[in-house]
Amino acid sequence: MSTTEDIDPAPNTALTEALAWISKFAHAWKAIEPAPRSLSIDGFIIWGPVLYEKHKGEDPVRLAQQMFGKSGAYFRYLYPGRKPGAGSDLAS
Repeated sequence: MSTTEDIDPAPNTALTEALAWISKFAHAWKAIEPAPRSLSIDGFIIWGPVLYEKHKGEDPVRLAQQMFGKSGAYFRYLYPGRKPGAGSDLAS
C-alpha cells in the first residue's frame, strides 16, 4: 500500500506570493479607475507577472497609485475596446 496519497504537496510559496502581490496591485488600480467597467482585470494576468518581476520589493498599492494611467503597451489588455487616450467620459 502506497502512502503517497496521504502526503499533501508542498505549497508553492513563490507563486502564492506573486499572485497575492499582483492581486493587490490590480485591485488598487481598479479602485482608482474612474471607469472601472471598462477595465479588464484579466489584463493583469498578462501585465502582472512583468510588474512583479520588476517591482516585487515595492508596495503594490503604492506602485499602482504611482503608475495609474501608465500602462503603455499593456493598455490594450487592460482596456479592451477602449482607445488609448480615452478619458473618464466612459465612467457612466
